[in-house]
Amino acid sequence: MLIKTIKLIAIIACALLPLSTTFAQQNQTQTKQSDYPWVDFSGFKGKIFDIKNRDPRELVQILQPLGSGFKGATLQPNTEYKTITVRDFPENLATIEEAIKRLDVPLPPKPQPLRPTYPDIEVFAYVLIASNGEGDGAPSPPVLADVIKQLQMTLNYKSYQLLTSIVQRTSYENGSIDANGTADLPDKSLYGKYALQISINTPGTRFDPSQIALSKLLFQMEGFKERDDRSIIGMGDTKINTRLSIREGEKVVVGTASLRDKAIILVLTTRMLK
Repeated sequence: MLIKTIKLIAIIACALLPLSTTFAQQNQTQTKQSDYPWVDFSGFKGKIFDIKNRDPRELVQILQPLGSGFKGATLQPNTEYKTITVRDFPENLATIEEAIKRLDVPLPPKPQPLRPTYPDIEVFAYVLIASNGEGDGAPSPPVLADVIKQLQMTLNYKSYQLLTSIVQRTSYENGSIDANGTADLPDKSLYGKYALQISINTPGTRFDPSQIALSKLLFQMEGFKERDDRSIIGMGDTKINTRLSIREGEKVVVGTASLRDKAIILVLTTRMLK
């Protein structure tokens, strides 16, 4: 009787063994499916979006959270063709497409710094001739009365006459002047050819009429004198070469240069043209 009972238990155990193996395999498969989300690729759709205004790589960083996140879903930028290729569920494609329409817009223009409006400058250059003889030239203009007074206290010359005056207009912003001509005394006792070159260097981008920087000032003059027999003799060359800053309305004696027994004096002043 005992032997029959043991045989019966063995037969039942053999019958149940395949069923337990099948249940174990099913549980293992379910565990794998839960650990790795997977979808049938037939549920995905693909679309290529043209990007017109923005960098596709930057857009992909923003669009990434809008994808499903399932294995097989892709969001791929291409900078050469300016496209974004998307493969995902149709509802995710629609959401990404709407986001691209909102984000792929032209960048707003960068505000440009306001540049100051620079005025023009009127430059007055007065060429005086100083000597120890009687004044035989044009009288000095009243605007130079204070300058002449200072010169008489500084230089050992008796008379100061105006040889010529030069008026030129240029810009405060990197302007330049290039003037030349002839100047002579009324009695032709002395005349000359002159050339004046001025370069204005704007200090930074801020308009400051108190600091007109002359990065270059070059005045050259070649003097001549008529003899009684009307022949011409040379009086030599003179040159004033400097750089300076000048305020509007300020009268500056730029320099003096000898011309035989006389002296050439250059006086400069400026006026802003509003």
